[in-house]
Amino acid sequence: METAKQRALVTGASSGLGVEFARVLADRGIDLVISARRKDRLEILAAELRQSRGVEVAIVPADLSTQEGPRQLFDAVQAAGLRIDILINNAGFGHFGPFLEQSHDEIDAMIAVNVRAVTILTRLFCETMKRQGSGHILQVSSFAALQPIPRYSVYSAAKEYVITLAQALRHELRKTEVNISVVAPGFMPTEFHDVAEHEKSKWMKLLTVPSDYVARKAIHGMFKRKLLITPGLVYQINRGLLRLTPRRIASALSAAVVKS
Repeated sequence: METAKQRALVTGASSGLGVEFARVLADRGIDLVISARRKDRLEILAAELRQSRGVEVAIVPADLSTQEGPRQLFDAVQAAGLRIDILINNAGFGHFGPFLEQSHDEIDAMIAVNVRAVTILTRLFCETMKRQGSGHILQVSSFAALQPIPRYSVYSAAKEYVITLAQALRHELRKTEVNISVVAPGFMPTEFHDVAEHEKSKWMKLLTVPSDYVARKAIHGMFKRKLLITPGLVYQINRGLLRLTPRRIASALSAAVVKS
């Protein structure tokens, strides 16, 4: 059982799955560093967790879409003398719409948060965890990485990168006590689709899985040192079927599912 002496850093902790990750970790008695752009929301969450769970919660606001954001977050944590035993790379977002209609700035921002920030934070904290002698890193991907979604092309590709990175690092770190896991959630009732400016279809609503359930399954799988975690029976079944489905058909099906 993990002890209260551990501390986890959760990015994107101002809403949705990030909030649920923080709550699940706090339920286990794990102290927290929570980070996002919206400091006011972080303060509300920190107050809740301190009062209801009795854990220490530090707030480090950061904008991971900027060039210096990931390094600033790492440096702030180090300067505060906060040992990080668990890193949850949760921050991420997507834009819905035809690739050729997305602006260069929108594409740059998606790559910056979903790819660049994840890579840099993993590199920095993985090194410190190796020196510490142990650690867990949970990368948050998406089922869109396993079944790429047209009109979410950049997001799907970025999240596939996250899985590939985790799998490769898993092999590189196999002789250390640093564990790398990755969760690929399906549709959840979060702000994601509001930010993406995408009205959910009836199929998306039908396939929605509660975000607190996803967080619990992801954290449990991480501590069990699983590589790829896909919460929800329907997504586990679909993951198996995808092995037999040509990719062009898989993408056509996903395009039909997300059609508003």
